[in-house]
Amino acid sequence: MTNLYIRWGGVCVVAIVLIVLTYNHYRDNLANLAPRQVKQEAPAGDIRVLGMVQGGTLETHGAGEATFTLLGESASLQVQYEGPPPDNLRELKILILIGRWNAATQVFEARDIGIVPNYGFIAGAYLLGLLPLALLLFAMNRRVNFLYDEIKTSKLYEEE
Repeated sequence: MTNLYIRWGGVCVVAIVLIVLTYNHYRDNLANLAPRQVKQEAPAGDIRVLGMVQGGTLETHGAGEATFTLLGESASLQVQYEGPPPDNLRELKILILIGRWNAATQVFEARDIGIVPNYGFIAGAYLLGLLPLALLLFAMNRRVNFLYDEIKTSKLYEEE
């Protein structure tokens, strides 16, 4: 039985390491900022900003160029988009823009548009599917080990 708990302890340690690595990847590459956070923190490098295109501010200047205002909950950003021709750039649409914040001009220079994922749904689906499966496997493994020990210690069949 001790072997069983050591093995499942190892599985739990590996699962915790995977959770930490996944969270770090999310924080570094997938997390998005609100327009208010961009203005307050003035981050350097590429960032992802989540907001809604304000109605009446979208101006296209060619196939892959546009300027508009991105609204957040309590602040807005001026955005200058230069990148691939945007298929889903419309007014009143919630977008994730990928680019750099220019603190000198107070303009967000976007170079790409990302998809808006629903991380709560994704995490919930994984937990709803994987947690019961892990508990079932643990219970099955425990029963198989118990049965194996019972068979090993039982008396062999002897004819009369």
